[in-house]
Amino acid sequence: MALVEVNQLQVTFGEKTAVSAASFAIEKGETFSLIGESGCGKSTILRVLAGLQRDWNGSIAVLDEQLKAGCRFEGALRRNVQMVFQDPWASLHPNHTIARTLSEPLKIHGETQITEKVTDALQQVGLSADAGKRYPHQLSGGQRQRVAIARALLLRPQLLLLDEPTSALDMSVQAEILNLLNRLKQQHGMTYLLVSHDADVIAHMSDRAAFMAHGVIQRMFDREAMLKGEHRMG
Repeated sequence: MALVEVNQLQVTFGEKTAVSAASFAIEKGETFSLIGESGCGKSTILRVLAGLQRDWNGSIAVLDEQLKAGCRFEGALRRNVQMVFQDPWASLHPNHTIARTLSEPLKIHGETQITEKVTDALQQVGLSADAGKRYPHQLSGGQRQRVAIARALLLRPQLLLLDEPTSALDMSVQAEILNLLNRLKQQHGMTYLLVSHDADVIAHMSDRAAFMAHGVIQRMFDREAMLKGEHRMG
């Protein structure tokens, strides 16, 4: 049984069709990627699977649970599906310390030993406990993205959604973050859905990839095809 099953997903905004009849499955433990130009519908699919885009048609199952259009995620689903955005500012409050930001999801879910868990999360992404005392503007872009990853990992999700997680970073920091994500995936046995327009990122991270254009999945690539560079041609 696949961890994620998407069948005939369609998302429209007024008269514009952002996603048209997309179908794919993601197996437990793999990194599955959506690749394509900006505006092709990749991030819209991610937002549907994150529960952020609730207006859609089709059939979606995540962690053996059938999603319902128009409904918020609740219970285990809310905990087990987390997202890392392209811009870490999206998940960091500018007026809260890093420690406070990381504490909030733990408090919401009734966790204990919060300080210890926050410190552990920071260390897992290569930051010191002292980083928790800082505010987002006091960190570099790469450090902020590490904090955003730490925040997504705090609840030990089974599915991590990654929306262009390194595109705002310079090349050297980008490689660090990608290697960090690969290491954390192995340590925690997670499944990734990655969205990127960067063929090198896709090749570095993915077990399989789907090429999208004009809201439609045009072609699928396995690991062998990506290593040959076939995904670069779309």
